[in-house]
Amino acid sequence: MSQHADGRALIRRDRHDSFVQEVLQLRLDETEDGLDEYTRQKAQELGVEMIILTESMPRPTKALSSDTSRRSQESVGSRASQSTGFMSTFSDASREHQNHPSRAPYRASLSFRDYDAFVGDRGRPNDRNNSISFSPPSTPSQSALSLALSSPSSSPKRHFRRIRGLSMLRLGRNNSNTSLADGCAHCPRDTRSQHRAIHKLPCGHKLCTQALRCNIKAANSDPAGAVPSCCSVPIPGNVVEQVIKDAEHDALQYKVEHGYVAVPTMMSAGQSTQVPIALDTQQATHRSEQQNFGGARNDHELTQLGQDQAEQLERLLVWAVKQKAELETQQTLLREQIKTINESSLEALEDANILAMAEAEDKQVQAEADMRNYHDREIKDNATALKHMEAYCAGTYSNGEPHNRPVTAQDLAELEKTKRSRESMDARHDNAINVLRGEQSRRIRLRAQRQERELQELRRVQRKEELEQERLFTQEIADLEREVGERRTRLQKRWQLETAIATKQRATSSVIPTLESMEGSTALYVAAS
Repeated sequence: MSQHADGRALIRRDRHDSFVQEVLQLRLDETEDGLDEYTRQKAQELGVEMIILTESMPRPTKALSSDTSRRSQESVGSRASQSTGFMSTFSDASREHQNHPSRAPYRASLSFRDYDAFVGDRGRPNDRNNSISFSPPSTPSQSALSLALSSPSSSPKRHFRRIRGLSMLRLGRNNSNTSLADGCAHCPRDTRSQHRAIHKLPCGHKLCTQALRCNIKAANSDPAGAVPSCCSVPIPGNVVEQVIKDAEHDALQYKVEHGYVAVPTMMSAGQSTQVPIALDTQQATHRSEQQNFGGARNDHELTQLGQDQAEQLERLLVWAVKQKAELETQQTLLREQIKTINESSLEALEDANILAMAEAEDKQVQAEADMRNYHDREIKDNATALKHMEAYCAGTYSNGEPHNRPVTAQDLAELEKTKRSRESMDARHDNAINVLRGEQSRRIRLRAQRQERELQELRRVQRKEELEQERLFTQEIADLEREVGERRTRLQKRWQLETAIATKQRATSSVIPTLESMEGSTALYVAAS
């Protein structure tokens, strides 16, 4: 048992070394613990606080209507200055809610309350918080910096007849000359179209459900990352929630969560009158160039980080398949070795039994031959004694001369006894041979039974060892799968922290140019005044 435990410890150590080199691609002097510590220190330097959900925490039943199902990462400095935002951290319960086949296809990672807040914050021209927030404000100051969240709706998902013949060209017309007072601007004026559900937008237009879906689909397909909007005004989240489909929801969710959206910006009337047109245009152009450059660079960094994490996950899967294949190969070789050893043991025992049986049979044959020789000598001795006794009782010697001795009755009785012994001698010899053969057969039968029991016991012991080995093989496979799961969980936590760090850096780099541009524009305005 100790040798087996030492072997398993050696296998685990080799597996850990291969994981560090093949999956993490670290140097020989680097370790995974050191990588975690480096990432943790970097997060602390940036003020990123990780909140990792555990399985012991309560799991929400309706993730779309509950804010507690989403945990956020918030920097320590942002609580005091409100200069940075939050990054969404998705819990295991939300993922299970998405993947469970018996539940409704809601999405737990993004609610449309957060969508409205994000679109509102990103749509303000002087907003200092350009990062996405998926958690409700914790202080009054944070509430003042964000738009009011709309109440969550039940999203009845009403079904209507599809509009046929609607083209993307007609949907892309924002400034339509057609009257919108009676119905959708993109629907034909017929009796069937009048029964469709109409949604009123903040810009004043009215669109049906199919037109809104086409708008959302076009926004998701836009490489610039635009959000669904009409007349440069974002469509509210409660309207999007009523008409959006699952696939479109996933695409919009990914764009919003990673900040890959371009929200249309509208200047207020007061701001447009306070700044001269030339300075206002120069300020907007300068700020737009800096934001586009910083956003493109940071988006590229986030994209590269996502690609690196995807490659690392692929290496993990390849490593897991490789380790499992190697383990199964080792187990197959060990099974073949055990099978060969067991077969050799059975053959050796069978050979020993056959040899022992042959020796026993040889001894039995020899014993029967010895008995027959004894019987032959006994017959000869009886014949000699009978010849002499008959001659003596006849009063002569064997050569015929008289011996002149008296013959008594006892001598005659001995002569009769010898004759009777000779007559019954053949039967007694046959009976003795039969008794010997019966005893030999009984011994052979007992020996064969004993040998069969030995074979059965050996097979039972071998089968028990094989079952124990199979149990160990199954345990090794389970240990490998559990180890892969633990390593994947550890990687995911590290990825979350790395993503939080990158998002923090993105938020910081996107806020600073905006402030500098605002200060520069203010100076130009003062100089112009």
